[in-house]
Amino acid sequence: MDTPTSARPDAVRRRTASVPLIAAVAAGACLVTGLTACSSSSDSGSGEKVTLTIGQWTNPGAIEFTKQLNAAFEKAHPNVTVKLQQAPTANGAWQQLTSSMLQSKSVDVLAQFAPTQQAFAPSYTNLKPGGAAALVSSGQLVDLKDQPFMKSYDLTNQQAAVGYNGGIYGVMAAEYVSAGSVWYKKDLLAKYNMEVPKTYQEFLDDCAALKAKGITPIFAAGKEGLHAGVWHGIMNQTLMAGHPAADSVKVSTDRATAFWQKTQSWADPVYKSISERYQQAMPYLEPGAAGVSQQTAPGAWASQPDNFPFLLDGSWDGATIQQANPKLNLGFFMLPGTNDPAANRVAIKPDLTWVVPNSAPHKDLALQWLEFFSQPDNYKKWLEATGSMSTQPALQDTGLPWMDWLNAHMTDSFVALTAPWVPAGASTDASGPDLYKMAPIGNDSVDTILARSASAYQKALG
Repeated sequence: MDTPTSARPDAVRRRTASVPLIAAVAAGACLVTGLTACSSSSDSGSGEKVTLTIGQWTNPGAIEFTKQLNAAFEKAHPNVTVKLQQAPTANGAWQQLTSSMLQSKSVDVLAQFAPTQQAFAPSYTNLKPGGAAALVSSGQLVDLKDQPFMKSYDLTNQQAAVGYNGGIYGVMAAEYVSAGSVWYKKDLLAKYNMEVPKTYQEFLDDCAALKAKGITPIFAAGKEGLHAGVWHGIMNQTLMAGHPAADSVKVSTDRATAFWQKTQSWADPVYKSISERYQQAMPYLEPGAAGVSQQTAPGAWASQPDNFPFLLDGSWDGATIQQANPKLNLGFFMLPGTNDPAANRVAIKPDLTWVVPNSAPHKDLALQWLEFFSQPDNYKKWLEATGSMSTQPALQDTGLPWMDWLNAHMTDSFVALTAPWVPAGASTDASGPDLYKMAPIGNDSVDTILARSASAYQKALG
């Protein structure tokens, strides 16, 4: 899944024992590839051969799970063949495949990034929704709110992720820690008697101590800008300081409104403070990070157990990292972006959401597939394969070893803040500071970068 990633933002994660993935059904119990396969009397209606098409972007753990789920679904529906269409998100490939499948009306279940409420700007802005939000607002997706399988999910969370005018137009199946997320090598930190830092200064002190010992502290896919996760992680925790977790949507909306009304801007002191803290961490980044791609970064980092204690990458890459180096004693934590431990909470990003287009050739069968996916035993396997935070309240902990820190720190987690509304046609600077150009990665000062972004946003508003 891309980052640029809980049942409730304030839900407590509890350790649960692993459960066998076998469920009794009326027709008897059957097990295929470790996934619960329940037979159905409405396989394809008349008994004719049917192809159900699933569209999903490429992510190794998620794709492998979906293939296994599809095999189990085919076992339960003898007349059905499930076809998986996939493409990577890089270079616009996924967007092209999505457009092609929708235009040809050939896809039954489609993965989309959760639009969140930020995508539906107030009418007075005259901004039109794009991406998944455009599909929702134009009536192209099935409202799933009253489907029986939705009872397994937190409807408040689903509404925030993919709700519109009282309907819920998808199943948000994955949430991740994205901005400010850090993978770390437990054995390497233990070697130097270090623990997971609780404040930003502790993180900087650890980086300085490691660098003094000849260790390069931080690895990141700078080619795709994952070093920016430090800035956005600091921003989330700074702007949410003093607010309860449940206020995150309101904090985002209030900020967007203030930007639109020109009472706040990127040149405000808070963004200068965030940017200066971000700059303090950048000297500890691997010098060649600008040439490292997101596709290769997890494996390259994992293959060097004696260097690079920290990796800036989303929590979705656990399976990829462990596949690259199964012996790695892997850990994960949220960058503490402030020097107030109470403000350094986990920010969760809504991510993969399954939707059913109204143009789906086999809409009823698509809903059966979603019901199958949502069965607790199957959904648990999805969580294990993807490293996602659970969006089902009854299932909070998969027992993945690297999630030990997250499981202990999810009580007051919150939904990651969304960006201010950006007018159509605005320059990229209007969306926030260009961290490729900000020193020390680039050559421009904090003041120059923020002034440029503030000016671009004001110009876009007219």
